[in-house]
Amino acid sequence: MIASVLIILGLHCLVMSGMISASADVPSYLHLLLRICFWMGVPLFVGAIIYVLFLQMKKRKGRHS
Repeated sequence: MIASVLIILGLHCLVMSGMISASADVPSYLHLLLRICFWMGVPLFVGAIIYVLFLQMKKRKGRHS
């Protein structure tokens, strides 16, 4: 619970610091928030794919021994 609150506060601070030079309306805030979340999600998604591939390779190696 505490970790979730800290992540949300961190994202809010990151988005607000990115909006200092931009217009401060709600649509631009949400657009920037979605872009930040997308770019944070890309490495997590790639890491998850690599992890699953690693587990599959490890499982195949165990069967052939």
